[in-house]
Amino acid sequence: MKKVVFSVLVMAACCLVFVGCIKNRPYVTTTNPTMTADVGTFKFVAAAVQPATIDTQITDTSTTLVITGYSSDRVHPYDKIVLYIANYKGVTGTYSIVQGQAGAIYYHGIATGRALGGIVSVTNVTSTLVTGYFSFNTDDGVAVTNGKYTVNTP
Repeated sequence: MKKVVFSVLVMAACCLVFVGCIKNRPYVTTTNPTMTADVGTFKFVAAAVQPATIDTQITDTSTTLVITGYSSDRVHPYDKIVLYIANYKGVTGTYSIVQGQAGAIYYHGIATGRALGGIVSVTNVTSTLVTGYFSFNTDDGVAVTNGKYTVNTP
């Protein structure tokens, strides 16, 4: 009888130790990078979006934010949109393509449409993600509108 009571007490103590070790921590979630835009009459949806920062070392060690969205379209698998923000400081803001604060390029097959005018905007910056929107007109007459992106912080 003493062995049974002792065994029950040991098991109860072990259970209390294990229950005490369980912590209710929030789960770490990762952002699913996205980019969408209307390119003329075509709906661009990125299969993959890659953010990067480039330390230009050209003028006062500024940093350029580059966001590249690769097409998910099976007919045009090599289409992509590349956004640039010059002198990126990791804060929100709207950057003008005309004033040279930002840039954008749309690749469609072998054709390249460089942005002549428009904006690239950063609406939210956290320790884990960057979100924003964009729209621009290209030198080949294509309007890229209603652009939105969400990427992990590079």
